[in-house]
Amino acid sequence: MVDMAPYIIFAIALVLIVLGVAFAVINFKRKKKTPVDYYALFVMGIIWLVLGILFDMAVFWILGLVFAIFGILNKAKWKKNRRTWKDMDKFEKKVVITIIIILLILVVIGALFFILRDYGLM
Repeated sequence: MVDMAPYIIFAIALVLIVLGVAFAVINFKRKKKTPVDYYALFVMGIIWLVLGILFDMAVFWILGLVFAIFGILNKAKWKKNRRTWKDMDKFEKKVVITIIIILLILVVIGALFFILRDYGLM
């Protein structure tokens, strides 16, 4: 039986790359630029730091440390640059909902893949 893991990983990576390119195109077309959300950068840094330490992946914990430090250094700008759901226009809300749905579908597909693999069906 053919091992499907490389194909599934490639497909998920391809979807994430397409989403990233679409997000970049949408952001570059915007007239007003969105300022950096340093609070989100700090939170992402803490998450990467913890996951990098847990999984013994130096790249993640080093980047996490850099992001967290960069976020802390700009703590005064946390409130100023925070964007909430009510601050987004209709188009931005649709984009966020679409991205969340696509990511949830990818998580479900990944979970199904691992379940099928554990039961020997793949």
